Amino acid sequence: QDTRPHVRMGGLDASETRRSAVEAALLHRYDPQRFALSEPAREWRGLSLIEMARGWLEGEGTRVRGLSRDEIATRALHSTSDFPVILAGVTNRTLRAAYDTAPRTYPAIARRTTVADFKLVHRLQLGEAPQLEKVNQSGEFKRGTIGEAQETYRIETFGKVIGITRQVLINDDLDAFTRVPALFGTSAATLESDVVWGIFTQNPAMADGTTLFHASHKNLAGTGAALDVAGLAKARTAMAQQRGLDGKTLLNVRPSYLVVPSALELAAEQLLAQNIVPAKAADVVPSSIRSLAVIAEPRLDPASGAVPWFLVASPAAIDTIEYAYLEGQEGVALETRMGFDVDGVEVRARLDFGAKAIDWRGLYKNPGVVPS
Repeated sequence: QDTRPHVRMGGLDASETRRSAVEAALLHRYDPQRFALSEPAREWRGLSLIEMARGWLEGEGTRVRGLSRDEIATRALHSTSDFPVILAGVTNRTLRAAYDTAPRTYPAIARRTTVADFKLVHRLQLGEAPQLEKVNQSGEFKRGTIGEAQETYRIETFGKVIGITRQVLINDDLDAFTRVPALFGTSAATLESDVVWGIFTQNPAMADGTTLFHASHKNLAGTGAALDVAGLAKARTAMAQQRGLDGKTLLNVRPSYLVVPSALELAAEQLLAQNIVPAKAADVVPSSIRSLAVIAEPRLDPASGAVPWFLVASPAAIDTIEYAYLEGQEGVALETRMGFDVDGVEVRARLDFGAKAIDWRGLYKNPGVVPS
């Protein structure tokens, strides 16, 4: 049981106030532009990590006079001290900040959700209501059924352990729990993009046993074509002519996004740019095509050969890609414990994430051509 005296200051425990001040000072030292220096943190500004550990231990009532740097570091990282909580807090803030600001191009074309556990997620697709039929003179109404299909996937856990050792304090190595965790935050965001865009590049099988982009799904061009108005028009027509699960109902799916590899980004932007005075009629780009939003993703760039491009409908209009986090753990999360394998504190970064194509009708691929 903790027998140290606690003083409440303005509704905050004095230890909590001091802990927040040390954390703020460390974050300001790491990135002064992003993290402002609070007034209580000023007394900790300019101190090395071992000096902060010494000051913290003194504030907790620990006698530190005559202790070596190694002894101070060891005691500061002991489980009875709150100093590891400070280091974990700084690690969490830097990792999360990097994770939140990492570039992602997939959210616009996918639907975000959460799941309660790691069991299979079943996404039911309801078909169209049966067509109404003329009622005969006897007033008999015929019964109809609604078709359905189902896609399944599950989220997976990804993680890594970061060790904060006493050497970090002794060597005043701030990067060990600022820049390194920030790199892990960026890595987690990169992993999410790898998973989602891997659906486009790997072309996995759907529940019907056919790959996502396939001629039988009517969402794959038979021959590759360059990215131009004619090619976009054909792709748009194919999406509009998609039929529902009953095989009869025209869905008239309208694309919202032109998804291209980075190699086609400039061509896509030029194609959809406003052309006030086109040189000839063939150069006119209709406003309906110019309304497409360009999403350029380098993961779609092939190592060689033809360069593909895609049309994608809004996930608000029809199911496309779904990505999921574990409920209560949206995004990357951190856990800390006193190290067993390392002489210090272990920080574990964890991401529970999964993604799946739910319906092929809102996605269209053209294999493209080999660039000249």
